[in-house]
Amino acid sequence: MKKIAYPFVPKSTAYLAAGQFWSIPLESGRFGCGRVIQLACEHGWQDRRLFLAGVVDWCGQEPPSAPAIAGRPVVKQGVAHIRAITEYGGQIIGCRPLEEDGIEPQLFRSQGAVAPDCMLMRGFAHLRPATLEEQERYPVFSIWGYAVARILAEKHCGTYVQTGDIGNRIDRGHR
Repeated sequence: MKKIAYPFVPKSTAYLAAGQFWSIPLESGRFGCGRVIQLACEHGWQDRRLFLAGVVDWCGQEPPSAPAIAGRPVVKQGVAHIRAITEYGGQIIGCRPLEEDGIEPQLFRSQGAVAPDCMLMRGFAHLRPATLEEQERYPVFSIWGYAVARILAEKHCGTYVQTGDIGNRIDRGHR
């Protein structure tokens, strides 16, 4: 892999690596932080748009740095599109090994399946059929929309304000 110069705005997952982190600009002018947890690979091919993302337990007045996020856990994980980083002005700022912060892909249950077809997964990896207890215990392996990481960071930082057409539709009871 080429030496990567930080910061950079990714156009695909080609230069993403587990442990990289990005700034999540918030409406308040503050910042949240996202982490690349795992890349999606199937049959030896890396997906060019999707990756397992995590929102970090961190908020700051400045974009995140490796020392600032040291030891901070991830509060939520989900599959994100590369545009989850770029759509709102974020950029990859640096890399900090996930192991140093005790972060790994979490356990999930597969989408839309019920016993006996529901699988227990660790990130993108299918481990085995999930037990009924595991189906109740673990979240569904879900694909986030572009704004989900930002909304989760806003909520975590206490700065989330529901606005716009989607907020109006939800407020009026439409789903």
